[in-house]
Amino acid sequence: MLSKSRAIVLHHIRYGESSLIVTLYTENHGRLTCMVSGVYSRKSRFPAMWFQPLSLLDIDFYYRQNRELQRLKEASCPCPYATIPFNTSKSAIALFLAEVLHLSLREEESNQALFSFLYNAFQLLDACEEGTSNFHLWFMLHFSRFIGILPVASEVSAGIAASSDMQLFSQLPAEAAEALSALMIYPWGPSGDLKLSGKNRYLLLDRIIRYYALHIEGFSRLKSFAVLREVFS
Repeated sequence: MLSKSRAIVLHHIRYGESSLIVTLYTENHGRLTCMVSGVYSRKSRFPAMWFQPLSLLDIDFYYRQNRELQRLKEASCPCPYATIPFNTSKSAIALFLAEVLHLSLREEESNQALFSFLYNAFQLLDACEEGTSNFHLWFMLHFSRFIGILPVASEVSAGIAASSDMQLFSQLPAEAAEALSALMIYPWGPSGDLKLSGKNRYLLLDRIIRYYALHIEGFSRLKSFAVLREVFS
């Protein structure tokens, strides 16, 4: 069956001399893996840059339920990023968040609210001029709501360790604790006024990653974490 959907690129690996196997999160079918043939051939209709992490695509693909690998027929990139590919900080964030999604986003069914959150968040990252250095913290906290592991805001604000997982957020330095509470209540991205030192940004991100690891099987220290730490240290 030929199907159409908006899609977000999560991951890709090269297959053979000219093809890719691409993991996508789609608006209509949730997480999918597609074969994209001829990407590196001379007459390719699919520029390789379209399949970089977090690219936003419109795709036509042959969908077969319960099949692990779908086949891409057509693709376009209606919202090419203006800054992410050319900004070192934003590129590092995009790589990191793509890895977060690849490890944690396992739904194989449509979730319109989640897809809209992701699609809009990445356009926000591309457009924002302030608050970029804290964007990944804001994203992980708000994404956690969609996958059912949102930290209890009242406990975070009060510094209460009511459970073993919430103990990760207890006894944070004042600056990190205040930033955590503020990030959880910002609905449309982190404020450019939020101040957080590199040391406390690293500490807070480490705690959030460890919190994810407690709730998501197979979610361990991310490979791109070291790159992100270097960029924002």
